[in-house]
Amino acid sequence: MKAKFNITKVKMEFIKKGIIRCELCNSDSWLSFAHRLKRRHYINKGDLINNFNEMLLLCVPCHQILEQDPELTKQTFERLRP
Repeated sequence: MKAKFNITKVKMEFIKKGIIRCELCNSDSWLSFAHRLKRRHYINKGDLINNFNEMLLLCVPCHQILEQDPELTKQTFERLRP
């Protein structure tokens, strides 16, 4: 079963934790959720796609940087979601 990304649930969890800006550069523009792994990895993994520890709130430029560098992505998640 393919779990769906529940953006409403995720947004509320981030707001409750006080995360409302890019977690890397502190921008408040063009925000999106960057997952630790490509979304295809979350197929048949239950609700893992909506797990706080599997994503970061990033602006589009920071998201694109991580998207292009798997090692930087790994390091960033290790630092922000230990």
